[in-house]
Formats: sequence, C-alpha cells, structure tokens
Amino acid sequence: METDAAPRGAIAFSPDAAHLRIVIVSGVRFLREGLADVFARDPRVSVVRLCADLFEAAALDPALDADIVLLDATIAESATAVRRAIETVPGMRVVVIAVRETEDDIIAWAEAGVIGYVPSTAALTDLVRLVVDIDSGRQVCSSRVAAGLLRRIALGAVPASGRDAGASAPALTKRERQAAQLITTGLSDKEIARQLNISLATTKSHVHNLLSKLNLQRRSQVAKRLREHEHRAPEASMPPPVRLPRGSAASP
Repeated sequence: METDAAPRGAIAFSPDAAHLRIVIVSGVRFLREGLADVFARDPRVSVVRLCADLFEAAALDPALDADIVLLDATIAESATAVRRAIETVPGMRVVVIAVRETEDDIIAWAEAGVIGYVPSTAALTDLVRLVVDIDSGRQVCSSRVAAGLLRRIALGAVPASGRDAGASAPALTKRERQAAQLITTGLSDKEIARQLNISLATTKSHVHNLLSKLNLQRRSQVAKRLREHEHRAPEASMPPPVRLPRGSAASP
C-alpha cells in the first residue's frame, strides 16, 4: 500500500506548527491530497501523514503522535476496520467523515469506536472547524440522531424487571433487528444489504454488532438465540419481526 509522506504540489507538512495533528485516511488519492490542502490553510491543524487505509495508519511510527485519524467513510468495511485498528493501537482517536447521518449509521460508527463524525452534508468550508470541535469534545448532530442515541442508551440502562438481568433480551437497534430476521431466512450480507437498501459495509457492521450483542460466533446461531430470549421473557421479548418479503426494500 502507498503511504504519502506529502502529496505532490504546493502542500507542505509542518508537524510542529499546529496544535491538532491529523492523519488523513482515504482510498482515493486525490481526495486525501485535496483534504490535506484544505487543512494546510488553517493554522490550528497540521497534517502529518496521508494513508490509503487504516491498516497503514495503525502501522505508522508512534513518533508521529497524531491526535486524530480522519477516516473517509466510503472505504469498504471501514467500520470493521476501525474496530481492528483500535484493537491494534489502543487509544487511536478516529473521526469519520462523509457519513450518512441516520440513526442506525451513527450508532454503528459509535459502536465501532469513533470519537466523532462529519456528515456527508457538511460544507468543505466547515470541515476544519467541525474536526477541531470534535477534538475538543463537541459534536454537532441532528435532533433525530440525538434522540436515537438517547433511546439506545435508555434501552441499555433499563434493568430487567422481576427476572435475572442475564435472561433479558439484548437491546438491538432497528437495523440489527431487521438483519436478525433476514439472517434467520438464510440471506447473505449482500442480500440483506439489497433488502434494506444500505451499503454492504454498513450491513456487515450491523451483523457484527448483532452477533456481539447476542454473544454468538456464527450467524447460523441467531435464530436459536432469539427463540431462547423469547421463551425466557415473552412479555419483554424483542419487538415483532420486521416483515420484509424478498424483493422489498426498507427505507434507510
């Protein structure tokens, strides 16, 4: 893989000249070089390296001491790559850009381990400010996403009533419940992505989260585990199955 010490042209890296040190990760060379050009114009930040994927970023010399890894969300299976990169380099702070700002997508990224995101609707002129704000602990998000995150936290915080908490059904997102239902019908990740009208990378992230929450190793175990939870607590089992006949598509 190619690692850019500096893009061709007038862009010059000055690691010691700015407060916020950034590694830019994108599989598209002109995109990562264009982003570096944008950041080079602002004295608050400094781009210390350009990488084609997170594997490169994780393998960089720790002496670079980057504050943030800025990740292009369009990289294939990037949510899964974030988990692996953070496992390899604990403490890596990843900000993902060009994200679809939907409840399910943002929750999937949050569970992958990113510290913040820049939506695909953001203006290029706002990019530096948004990244600096995220580094300072501030995240701008839509009211719909904020409400979804609060619901997600609330579901995980409500104690099981009148039974052992270990027997309660795990709190799954809407997309995870849909994926679970489709997995039980034997659909592959690609087929699930087509049914739900979402990307294959997002689908794989939802399936990964689903298996993790159900404490399973194989997708073939999903149907049995869901039946177990329904049998243990029928009054508080998972929501009714999502009706998704073959050929239909749910809204993202």
